[in-house]
Amino acid sequence: MREFFRCTIIAGAAFALMAGTANAAKGNRDAAMEKCIAEAQASAPDIVGSGNSTRRVAVYKTCMSQAGYRP
Repeated sequence: MREFFRCTIIAGAAFALMAGTANAAKGNRDAAMEKCIAEAQASAPDIVGSGNSTRRVAVYKTCMSQAGYRP
């Protein structure tokens, strides 16, 4: 019985560790997205009818790729 509880505790700790790692990875991706969106908007401001959206998309995709994430 004691062995069962020990295994359960170890499994629970491993699960909690994996969840924490996943949250950290998501937080890193969110930070990269915010940075890349700001960079894209700064390089090609939003002016209606200017055609800058294509440039913004390219800057965003490049930034995300350089950060190691899929855009």
